[in-house]
Amino acid sequence: MDLTNPFDHQPPARMVAGALAHLARHMETGCARSARLAAMLLEQVASDPEADEHLRAHARELVEILEKDRERQTHGDSVPAPNAAVSTITDTTRRERWTRTRY
Repeated sequence: MDLTNPFDHQPPARMVAGALAHLARHMETGCARSARLAAMLLEQVASDPEADEHLRAHARELVEILEKDRERQTHGDSVPAPNAAVSTITDTTRRERWTRTRY
């Protein structure tokens, strides 16, 4: 019986795609969890011998950047995400539209 889980090891391209999705959410909303998830996936890419050497190097660089950002936020030097206010306004506008069309 094969007990290996197909989700244990994903190809580098799939991990990068997931990391980019989490990174985009972090950049839009400032979500710290998304940043941690992106860093986790990028760390896996950086240590994957199947990944291209340049891809591994850039993944390591992004992990370092995300870790520095997390340290800044931990020490109170955080800067809000540039699009966080826009995202909040957009979400509020969508809710208002939905409420108007519903009632």
